[in-house]
Amino acid sequence: MQKTHVARRRATSIAVAAAFVALVGTTISVVPDARPAEAATSQQVEAPDFASEVYGDPWDYSNAEDQNTDEVGTPTSVSAGKLKVALRSGDQVSLVQTVSGSLPYGRDGATKPINASKYTSLSFSMDQPFTRQIGAVYWWTCREKTSACGGGITFPVTAGSHVYDLALSKSSELQGKRPFSGTIVALRVDPVVLPAGKTGTASIDWVRLHGAGGSRAAYPPGTYGGITVAPRPRPVVDSPNPSQGVDLATRQRGKPWVFTSPEAAQGIGIKYATILGYNNAGMTARNSGMYPGDSQLSLPVSRFSASTYHNLSIEYTYDGSYSLKSTAGGGKMARLIWWDPSSTVPQIGNDVLTYSHGNAREIRIDLNAQNDLDEDALDPKLGWSGRTVSALRFDPNEDPGALTWHLRSLHLRADPTAVGSTTIQFHDAAWIPGATATVFVAGDDSNTWRPIADKIAVKQGMNSVPFSIAKLPASKYRVKVTITHPGVASAVGLASSTITMRR
Repeated sequence: MQKTHVARRRATSIAVAAAFVALVGTTISVVPDARPAEAATSQQVEAPDFASEVYGDPWDYSNAEDQNTDEVGTPTSVSAGKLKVALRSGDQVSLVQTVSGSLPYGRDGATKPINASKYTSLSFSMDQPFTRQIGAVYWWTCREKTSACGGGITFPVTAGSHVYDLALSKSSELQGKRPFSGTIVALRVDPVVLPAGKTGTASIDWVRLHGAGGSRAAYPPGTYGGITVAPRPRPVVDSPNPSQGVDLATRQRGKPWVFTSPEAAQGIGIKYATILGYNNAGMTARNSGMYPGDSQLSLPVSRFSASTYHNLSIEYTYDGSYSLKSTAGGGKMARLIWWDPSSTVPQIGNDVLTYSHGNAREIRIDLNAQNDLDEDALDPKLGWSGRTVSALRFDPNEDPGALTWHLRSLHLRADPTAVGSTTIQFHDAAWIPGATATVFVAGDDSNTWRPIADKIAVKQGMNSVPFSIAKLPASKYRVKVTITHPGVASAVGLASSTITMRR
């Protein structure tokens, strides 16, 4: 089947001139970038930070996940604990990004939005060469990122290394002047707004979207000018997780779709692509044929319950850069297509954006969590959750050019299951000696969290706690872990999957 769907570009065009409004009503603090001192005279606790609490990973640029460089307006790199941004007309850094018309996953703001009542200020340490210029912060409350759902502020920049502390709750002055309140699905920083022809480089050490605290609470943990910033806990629940569930292909054919050899591809129908070979990167293929922008893999399946097998994961990369243009070199998206036996009409899944090179991550999507269908899907629109799937297709790429791509694996998994007992595993990504934890579970039909281990000592690295239903009903259980540091408030981590406990 050749889809009539055409890749659409969804972008917001904002004139650079709009950033040069008067800095009236905006509270901004710019202080020299304080370096750690040898000794401290007082202590503060780091403020609640969005990336630390929601991602379990602060924007400290210690790893590539801290910034998707495909979503930056100018050449950008993450290395040696710094984000290097080319400053020129149109420079912009999307801290939280979302793209309307795509199926959200990972750190997309539609799945992990900002609670503007909790995280009210943006602070960052930046070294840049310009003075008598401004920067700007933009935010949106809708995935379309229209001016009507957008707001923002501007701030003066100062040459050299400085910490910028911006109160986002103050008067909004950009776009539709939407206040920073409610749920924010996209957040962008333009480090320096420059006219055409003016260029430079900005080096950003860290960014914090944070709540209230002391004078240095917005800083990462460390010692600054005689003040020690103590770390808040960062609990991460490692098990249960979606990868522990039963895999559909393994259940039905005895082996998973891991395409590192020709044997894994047996029975798969391939259209509009030429297979070039197999290796540790997986199946390597090139878009080809009459419709090169519609490469298709028909996956052999027997009928299965979509509600049971709903955890989709894909390991996939391609050669070349990221673009959503409808010309050769664009169309960097994939999609899932399926059939319900009650209809001959294919159910066309929404665009799954695929990023390039160091920005490529294992794609993980809970297909029961949202409406998965493309806006242009054909009638009847049956969706995924609650349906029976009788046929399944994966379209890895919609680039109309001769793109080379690499598909290593595709899994559809059920939620993990255990009989009688299991082990909960977790770690504290900001561990310090003296940390303690409490582990809770809640049945699928209950809002009551029941402790199964209370105030246990947390060791560095992985921690394990047994969970038995000897005195509990068989059910689907949610898991959460709270960790407390001495003298610091507790923080909560939730498991990324429920676990079905059976007798």
